[in-house]
Amino acid sequence: MQLVLPALTFRTPDGHIDAPATTAYAMRAARTWAYRFILSGTTTGGHQASETDRAAVVDLWADAIGVDRLTACCWTPADITHATDSGVVPMVVLRDLTSNAEALELFARLPKPSYLFSHPEFSPTTLTPELAATARAAEVLPAAAKVSKVPPAGIAALRSATGPSFALWDGTARHIAASLTAGADGIVTAPLSHLPHPFPRGDVAELQAAIDTAQHHLDTQGGRDARTSALFAMATARRPSDEV
Repeated sequence: MQLVLPALTFRTPDGHIDAPATTAYAMRAARTWAYRFILSGTTTGGHQASETDRAAVVDLWADAIGVDRLTACCWTPADITHATDSGVVPMVVLRDLTSNAEALELFARLPKPSYLFSHPEFSPTTLTPELAATARAAEVLPAAAKVSKVPPAGIAALRSATGPSFALWDGTARHIAASLTAGADGIVTAPLSHLPHPFPRGDVAELQAAIDTAQHHLDTQGGRDARTSALFAMATARRPSDEV
């Protein structure tokens, strides 16, 4: 099972990236068994940050732990260019796409490899089984995708449409066993972004329990900003440089 974690970006009180704290956190994250880390995703408001800040986050993580376990959430063409030039696989957000034809045109332009971030909040056109099958037939299907708001039955349909070589990550971690049974290669889970200690092992039941505990706390918060603040509070309850 592939565990993918949205990464936190620490900031100073005046809003600038806190490079020492973020570097310490990156090194701590690298000591976990997580398969990959998503930079500048929605968990820490990557869509609200500047292109300059998103590029700085990529550079900081690449310097700290290398690029092999990184993917950069890309909100603009400039983000894609910077990630690719840095050796980081871009995770391209489907944004404001009005049709499958427009999505296919986007896929055809993407560098290889590229990943997708599909969420109905950002685009009425998402990665559906129909779109995936068409893209696969046209040989423009990217290498992987994080899909959100897709039930297990939808995961199964996407797995059938994408084929076995496509990495499919369920953005919902409330039912890991069902996601994996349906055909997901792994899950993306923000509730573990604070890097709990001890970090759960790869056992599905243990991992689900750890996620559920954190998720229960986050569910008591009012809105995305409050949940993000809670994650940072959990992450800084001890120093970011503490051992995992």
